[in-house]
Amino acid sequence: LLRQEAQEVHLLADLHDHEPTAEVIAAVKAGPVQDQFGLVLRSDPGLAALEALWLAADALPEPMTAAALDELAAGYADVYLRHTYRAAPTESVWLTDDGLERQDPMLQVRAFYRRHNLRVSDWANRPDDHLVLQLRFLAHLFRPGGETPPALEAAAQFMDEHILRWIRNHAIRLVQAGAPDWYVALSLLTTSYLEELREHLETITGMARVIPEAKTGKEEQ
Repeated sequence: LLRQEAQEVHLLADLHDHEPTAEVIAAVKAGPVQDQFGLVLRSDPGLAALEALWLAADALPEPMTAAALDELAAGYADVYLRHTYRAAPTESVWLTDDGLERQDPMLQVRAFYRRHNLRVSDWANRPDDHLVLQLRFLAHLFRPGGETPPALEAAAQFMDEHILRWIRNHAIRLVQAGAPDWYVALSLLTTSYLEELREHLETITGMARVIPEAKTGKEEQ
């Protein structure tokens, strides 16, 4: 089961890593999304997010046009590169009062990686606490042959201390700011999936989810 979850987390990382291709859009349109991509969600928010992703794809032309792909690429840049919607895909921005990148939360994430003999090779381009890198780290912990009890406990701890502390706020900000439907749905889907995954880890490890106090500072400058 955890091998499947490693594949699912890698898939989510890939979807956040770049704008969708015509092939990805076609696969989502073919639906059901959970069958096409192997994503298994059971909660009402998770099922709603899957439906939202399908609706976002279904609204696009068929076959996909160059103009539609260009618009998705521009939307990707607005969300992940230009921060047009003030929803940075990096943890430090959400968990520091000044809303700056490459702050102490990033250093804490880096230290977590290093405890598992991993390092980010191009941190100047993408800081350690970037959403894509955090997802790939989780997938690494679930990799075939690596899903030992200590690794699963580390995954639960990492989710509590890092990605689950800000990913829902990222999704909410995209909703409130009117970001493109595809990227809103993807962020909501990622949030729901990670929360369900954490519940699964609690069942396996016995580690109850630790929810830190809500942050009251600025999430984004």
